[in-house]
Amino acid sequence: MGLSIALVTGASLLLGPVAAPVADPSTDPQVRQAIADWFTKGGEKRLTALQSDFETIAKAATATDLPAVEASCGTLKSDVDAAQAYAPLPDAQAQKSWAASLDLYEKAALDCVAGADQADAQLLLKSNDEMTQGSRQLAAATARVQDILR
Repeated sequence: MGLSIALVTGASLLLGPVAAPVADPSTDPQVRQAIADWFTKGGEKRLTALQSDFETIAKAATATDLPAVEASCGTLKSDVDAAQAYAPLPDAQAQKSWAASLDLYEKAALDCVAGADQADAQLLLKSNDEMTQGSRQLAAATARVQDILR
């Protein structure tokens, strides 16, 4: 099932931006510190929860266990809600991509729950596409954060 490939890809993108900040004279040190604080004071927790969700969904999808896919996608929806409620990234460009990734992951979670519940392959494929698009947005946020922290 293609769903597991997109989920594993999305999960691997989450690990990148948690690196310690490195000085860059062209970047405002206050912004670097604010981003580091965002991660250490709750952002990393949100990212870790999403990564865990993607891994759990991928395992269930690989096993073609629709009840487990449905439950895991429900957990993803809850964790996306928590991430959306958390403070925004303190960089407008990174935040725009982060918010877009969460919006897409939310749609993916809802379509995944419905698709698994109804054994609807089209909804599951739609969910897979939304997760893939969300992972692209997350990659953009990750790249921006890494640029700032260098």
